[in-house]
Amino acid sequence: METELRVLVSLWFKKTVKVSAPVRYLLLAGALHVALTIAIFFTGHFQLLPGAFDRHGIGLTFAIDGTTYRTLISDLAGEWQLNGTKAWLNAKAPLHAHLYSVSFAVFGRMVGHNILAAEPFNLFYYLAILSCIYVLGREIFNARAGLLAAAIVAMWPSFLLHSTQLLRDPLSIATLLGLMVVLILLLTRVPDWTMAISLATAGALLLTVFWIARGNMWNLVLVAIAITFVLLVIRMARQKRFMARNALPMLAIVVVALLVPARFGSSTLPGVRQPANPFAIPSASQPAPAEGIWARAIQQISNRRAGFRAYAARGSNIKDDVQLNDMRDILEFLPSAAVIGFLSPFPRMWVESGTSGHATRLLSGAETLVMYLLYVAAGFCVWKERRNLSMWLLFLVATIGMLALGLVVVNAAALYRVRYVLWMLFIVLAARGIQDFLTTKSLRHKFQ
Repeated sequence: METELRVLVSLWFKKTVKVSAPVRYLLLAGALHVALTIAIFFTGHFQLLPGAFDRHGIGLTFAIDGTTYRTLISDLAGEWQLNGTKAWLNAKAPLHAHLYSVSFAVFGRMVGHNILAAEPFNLFYYLAILSCIYVLGREIFNARAGLLAAAIVAMWPSFLLHSTQLLRDPLSIATLLGLMVVLILLLTRVPDWTMAISLATAGALLLTVFWIARGNMWNLVLVAIAITFVLLVIRMARQKRFMARNALPMLAIVVVALLVPARFGSSTLPGVRQPANPFAIPSASQPAPAEGIWARAIQQISNRRAGFRAYAARGSNIKDDVQLNDMRDILEFLPSAAVIGFLSPFPRMWVESGTSGHATRLLSGAETLVMYLLYVAAGFCVWKERRNLSMWLLFLVATIGMLALGLVVVNAAALYRVRYVLWMLFIVLAARGIQDFLTTKSLRHKFQ
């Protein structure tokens, strides 16, 4: 009788509460993230690995800037509780720190000011990233490719570790991937007016949040928008019709992308210079500089390389003596930039002892080796899907982003974390490449 009752309850639940496979996997990923965060916190709290995590769960080797952010976030939470919302809003701090401070203020009294208090936001970012990866794979290819790509990202060890910390990366990655979803939907679908307005609004909000959160990667956003615009024109030319419900939201996104840097400041730590945008439209508060756009862009590349030379982990610097002072220097360095952007850290660095120790180097080496294989799968996808316009958007944005990082980031340790979002775009392509490869292999086996 008890067994029959259990079966009836199970059947009723399945019929009443219909949960799709992607949602079930998302819930499983969420449970994994919460469990990992709890495990990391207790490992740090009881000093089981004193060289890896502090008592708040902050990574001492892979997320050391989280220590600075934790102090700032704790101060912001105290500012809000003691002096009110206005003082909290006026406090100079990065956007992600302001957001984490809300969680600290709400949950900090119960669990303390540590990574457990930040988990509500980190869990949201993590699930949002996986959802965006799935949607990108589904819209460009199919649902199975989206699920495979999301599964690879969900289980990526170093990303999982970073996603539990008090860093700006989860927010900026989720925002950029969300923008890519908006651009892909404008490129692949013919929306009704309600959806068109929703996409334009979402694009504008995501652009604003990304600029405020991570303005130093703003040029990548402009590249993504420019490529989408060109591909949308190609699509309309192929179909020999003007698609107003695609074109107007795209135009709105272009306008917002040009206006946002002149209207809002990009949030940084106190004392850190705000990122410059050489393509921003001048305003009354920010008049046009005397230099031309390309001169400003070259100067920006040179300044950023100089900034990364002072990075703490100097043992992993790559060609930091190279100076990029004009367009000729940049063009001559592009092949090396491609090698650095795509392939670093190089195999010899995987076994060397750096400032973060052997374990971190070995983990980064193992992940880089896996990415080498995934690049091959992504290349297979590019060949098989070469007539797919939306595939080219993902490939070009990821490739140009890798080249740009190779130009400006001279430190492999710094490059590793900044590159996550670009790796994720390649993983979407690789998932389809793996799918195509397995299908081709199966067909060959069938007819042999």
